[in-house]
Parts: sequence; C-alpha cells; structure tokens
Amino acid sequence: MTIEVNNDVRSRNYRWNVLVLIFALFIAGCSGNNKNTEERRDSHAGAQVSPVVQGVPQEKDNLLEQYRQTVQNAKEPFEIVSFLNENMSKAGQERADTMIRELNAYYNNDLERTQDAFFENNVQEVLLQQQWPITASNAAEIQDAAVKQLVITKLMGGYKLIMVEGTIYPIIDFELQKVYKNYVSQQMNDYIFLRAVESNEVSAKDAGLIITWDKLANRAVLSENYIKTYPNSAERPEIEQLYLNSYLSMYIYGLNNTPIFDMETYRLLSEVKASYQKLVKEHPETVTAQIVSQFLDVLATTDEQVYNRINGQQMDIRAVKQFHERFQAKAEELLGA
Repeated sequence: MTIEVNNDVRSRNYRWNVLVLIFALFIAGCSGNNKNTEERRDSHAGAQVSPVVQGVPQEKDNLLEQYRQTVQNAKEPFEIVSFLNENMSKAGQERADTMIRELNAYYNNDLERTQDAFFENNVQEVLLQQQWPITASNAAEIQDAAVKQLVITKLMGGYKLIMVEGTIYPIIDFELQKVYKNYVSQQMNDYIFLRAVESNEVSAKDAGLIITWDKLANRAVLSENYIKTYPNSAERPEIEQLYLNSYLSMYIYGLNNTPIFDMETYRLLSEVKASYQKLVKEHPETVTAQIVSQFLDVLATTDEQVYNRINGQQMDIRAVKQFHERFQAKAEELLGA
C-alpha cells in the first residue's frame, strides 16, 4: 500500500512532487552522514530538532494535545516525526517521554500495514533489483515511481529495510529516535538505546543466529539490567518479554539453524560452553548468569549431552527437559516484581 492520495491527478502529482522535494532535503541533510554512524545518530528523518525551549505548563499541555491530534489524524508516521522534530524541545521531559511512547505505539499499530504494503503488486521484485542495502542515500534511484514513493515515505517515517530469506521487510529504526536524547528522561534514553541495539543489528534471521554467542549474552544482560534499574517503567513488560522470550531463550535453546549442540552427537558445542563460562565469570551477579550456571550444572550430570541420540532420533534427557520447562519462570522470579 502506498501513500493515500487524492483521486484528482493534478493533486496527486503535486503531493508526490512535494514529497520528493522533502526527501531531497532529507538526502541532503544525511549525505555526509553515511560514513559516520555517530553523525547519523544526530539526525532524524533529515530534520533538525529545535533547541530546548522552556514552556509554561499550559503551553506544554496544549502541545501534547496538538501532538495527539496529529497522531490520531496521521496517515503516515513521517507526519508525527515532523511534529516531534519541530516541537520536542518545547515539551518538557515528562511529556517528551509520553510523546515517544505514543510514537512507538503508533509504529506498533502501523507495522503490519506497512509490512503488507511491501508484498503488494511488484514491490519485492523491484526492490530485489536495487543495490542493497536500500537507504535514504539511494532510494531515489528506484525507477518504479510507486515503489519509490512507498520506500521514501516509510524511510522518512522512521522505518528501515532489512532482508530475511531473500525477502525485504520494514522494521522500526530505533537509532533515529536518539536525536531526542536531550529532551527525554534517562530511562527513555536507555530504552531507545536498548531497542536500537537490535534494530541496528538484528540478532537472528532465517532461523539462525547472526551475532556471536557473546553478543547475545550481552544483550540479555543489557535488557536484564534495564528491568532491574527501572522496575516500574512503562516499558518494563516489553523489555521483559524481549529478555525472557528472545535473548535468554535463544541463549539457552539456540535456534533451528544455530543449535547450541553438535548435530551429530547432541553434545554442547565448545564455543557455546565457552560463552556460558565467560558470562558466569564476568557477570556472576546477574539473573542471566545464575540461569546459565544452573544449566551448566545440569549438563555436567549428562556429560554435556543436551539430547540423547537413540536409533538415530533426537530424544529428550529428563534433567535437561525439566530445566527447559522451568528456567523462564525461574528467571522471572529472580527478576522480582
């Protein structure tokens, strides 16, 4: 699905020309940044955020109401991003946090629609012919006008494109939200940082781990520390799910195409064991290390067999199965309320 347009041809062309002009300014603002990640973190969708301005409470309340009206009426997230870039400096920290939460709530509701748009008509075919990765710096080179419009609109709105099993998907680019670091709370900055770690380099694709085991362990510890530091934050449930169901689970189970065990013997891989031992040594006080240490203790009783091989079949080992059934609940208990 592309941008909703007016049926009148002249109106449609006018709006598209304006969009291309805005995107050209976006490219100009980002053109020197592709070589430097830190510089790129200081711009959001090509717009500069205004300096901090202290407003009176009534003005800030009015601003939040205007923002919510913008969110409610927005056809595309770039409309919300534009409002934030222009007004975030006037919001005050508490309202700025609220604005980021509501931006991400919009993304969560919009993501499925946006992803569906990339499976309509010839979108995948056109994009797979483009130079990869497709970013703000080369999106204007797309020859198909409708596909170009789609991609430019989504990039301006805070999405980025990734490729999974030869298919291109949009995901939320949390790195872009770092431009608001001077306006939001430390808790929100830490949340954005944590989510940007994943959107900058996804941990798994094609049912396989694409980062190292040590990086996966670090992400588990990072998310655990966030939960402990901000136990009452509005973002805790989301980060707790990320920790328990993604990072910790992948670290304990592995993935279909990246198992923690040798596929012939079903014994724990030496590189996984080394990562486990490193984690326990370097972060012994963490819940993650406690869970991993318990897993190592279980595997010590099975001669490091994660499964048994019987008549060529993978069979559960009772002690390992019991651990697998309980470790998430145990981790949740150790994290506390």
